[in-house]
Amino acid sequence: MSSSSHKANVRATRTENLAQWAINLQYQDIPQPVIERTKELFLDWLGCAIAGRHHPAVSAIARYTVEMGPTAGKNSEFVDGSIGFLTSPAFAALVNGASSHVVEQDDLHNRSMMHPATVIFPAALAVAQDMKANGKDFIAACVVGYEVGCRVGEYLGKNHYEMFHSTATGGVIGVAAAVGHLLKLDLDRMLSAIGTGGTQAAGLWQFLIDASHSKQVHTGKACFDGIFAAYTARDGLLGPQDILEGSRGMGNAYGRGSTKPGAIDRNLGQDFAVLASSFKWHASCRHTHPSVDALLSLMHDHGLKFDDIESVVARTYRAALDVLGLSGRGETVHQSKFTIGFVLAVAARNGQAMITDFTEESLHDATLRDFQDRVIMEYDADIDSKFPEEWQGTSVRSELETKTKALFEYGGCKDVKEVETVIKRAWNLELENNLNGFSFK
Repeated sequence: MSSSSHKANVRATRTENLAQWAINLQYQDIPQPVIERTKELFLDWLGCAIAGRHHPAVSAIARYTVEMGPTAGKNSEFVDGSIGFLTSPAFAALVNGASSHVVEQDDLHNRSMMHPATVIFPAALAVAQDMKANGKDFIAACVVGYEVGCRVGEYLGKNHYEMFHSTATGGVIGVAAAVGHLLKLDLDRMLSAIGTGGTQAAGLWQFLIDASHSKQVHTGKACFDGIFAAYTARDGLLGPQDILEGSRGMGNAYGRGSTKPGAIDRNLGQDFAVLASSFKWHASCRHTHPSVDALLSLMHDHGLKFDDIESVVARTYRAALDVLGLSGRGETVHQSKFTIGFVLAVAARNGQAMITDFTEESLHDATLRDFQDRVIMEYDADIDSKFPEEWQGTSVRSELETKTKALFEYGGCKDVKEVETVIKRAWNLELENNLNGFSFK
């Protein structure tokens, strides 16, 4: 198994190149814009995790953790401080990862079609708390996790995304690499961690059809399984050494003819995934955002009101049609966020599509439903040819703080001073010596 046993003239695999880079990265090697964006993404993730913490799926997973996980003697905490005990990193990340992917406002990495924050941050934070790692170590691990997970998602490609939730499949490998970095795994063990993560990778889109809770399972289990992969690799469990491009690996099994092998190790250390990740200002599926922005812009430019609009044609790319077409009319709040007609109706009437705009009451609003019925999605080959490289997304700190505060309030955090303290800690994350205290009662 030892990498030293490889013959000198045998060229390293792309997976080995990626794993070696993940091992070698140090905080001091990370460009300042990457550090700043990582802190922004961390704060954005924390708001999403707090906002989703009371969802029924999260409550069910938390009850499972109470019954099955350790409830004393460890250092990892839940974002929901009312749970009342500390636990192991794996179980804390299981709950926090599930909570992160509820409100549909977590970040998105464009080319991989992944929401990396919802798996990388909860897992890396739980392990960092348990290890008593500092803020610089945590940032470096998260940069590694983003890079590895997003490169796997991009490698697997568009056809993979038609059937598989890439946040889960690429995410578990990103988690394994982030945690492996914190554990200081060598190359052999990092490859095993990646391999064991990859052989567990799963997550199907079927949940959108019947409004089930699998989306939260996808992210929670990606965290849990990635931590399992890294810790067991540390202790000698052997994982497949080329889980990505091997003859029975993920590319051949999951890629369905759309893999991009160069994405695995191209421009490592130059093209950072965190800088290609965009923020979600609307509380709906990211595939709806270009249409929401376009509609709001047209309404503003032409002075249009909700009642002035007779019909809307939303031209989009194939992946959006595939995903947004699964939820039917959107009979639940969660499904409605994946139904482009309903999302556009909400945006047109309210001038926004914030988390507070998607409610049980809105589902029964006849005017919104009537508008929804007058929205048509159409395939546009030119737009599709540019996907997934071209997605919009920028961040401004003041806007991010406003969004975060709204998410904290939605999650039941009423102590303004406590919220301000956490925001300040996030902006100075590299100075943190203790990463506990990011939870709220």
